[in-house]
Amino acid sequence: MDSVKVSVIIPVINQESHIGGCLDSVMAQTLKEIEIIVVEGGSTDHSPEIICEHMDKDKRIKLLNKAGEGLSLARDAGLKMANGKYVYHLDGDDTLEVDALEKLYNRAEDTAADMVVLNFWIENEYNNTRKASHSIRFVRLTGIDFIKTIYSRENYWMVWSVFHSRALYSNFDIKFDAELFLGEDTLLTTQLAYYSKKIVKLDSEPLLHHFIRKNPEEKKLCFSEKHYFDLNTYPELIRNFLKDKPEYDQLEESVDCLQLQSIIRSFQYHFYDSPCEKSQQALRILKKYPSLKSLPGRKMRRVFHAFSISEHFGRLVSRLFL
Repeated sequence: MDSVKVSVIIPVINQESHIGGCLDSVMAQTLKEIEIIVVEGGSTDHSPEIICEHMDKDKRIKLLNKAGEGLSLARDAGLKMANGKYVYHLDGDDTLEVDALEKLYNRAEDTAADMVVLNFWIENEYNNTRKASHSIRFVRLTGIDFIKTIYSRENYWMVWSVFHSRALYSNFDIKFDAELFLGEDTLLTTQLAYYSKKIVKLDSEPLLHHFIRKNPEEKKLCFSEKHYFDLNTYPELIRNFLKDKPEYDQLEESVDCLQLQSIIRSFQYHFYDSPCEKSQQALRILKKYPSLKSLPGRKMRRVFHAFSISEHFGRLVSRLFL
């Protein structure tokens, strides 16, 4: 398996409408020296049958059955099977341009980069629109500088937006949290970036089609206590990972920015658990870093101030502004 250049890892659960197209796009890649590792999470639809049909067509596809273990452990299981020099994590309902892996591989090899950042399409199925990603243009960044850009939303945190060396996993203690679903990408990308000496951008046409299947109102209705738990948990996991690192002083503002974003998002989804405490925390961050003032916006700042007075007043103001 020394000839494998790229391991594509695809977690799948109940994606019968999309996994076929996803696999077709990987099988058709102009870079042929790849392996396709599909981690099946216990689907109750026809996803397993579709995967097996594709395995009959392409011997590069390997199947792992990891029912009920979640997305993070699915990625981890795929990595343990991987043999490629580079790794690309792909969602089971997304698709790649035919030359995506070849371009990413060549860019990594030509620059000796640990990570390559790619452009992608954001396809909104609910309103039938498409737009290109808008991450900042750069030639080279250190891992620390890249972390700052993803926390400030100048670059993307999603793990499928970066192509990276498999050696990062074997050389460093990169951890996966079994319980985390929302924010697991940010935790993983942070660790990969921190241990990367060189991160480069591939400024090309978008190479990935990332699909958004639900409209914003459906997302709000689906927001649950588990989502809220994850929103609170992943910034703290990231802080715990970074706080004993020598560069933490450089990153503390960025981590606080990430914490603030998680509070804002939970309020936007009308999830108010300990809202007075969360609002006070948000206001402390804003006082400490005035440069972040525009992040929540004027209405959200009013909500924070109202909750800092009382929960009853906060709920009244939140109904008015959110």
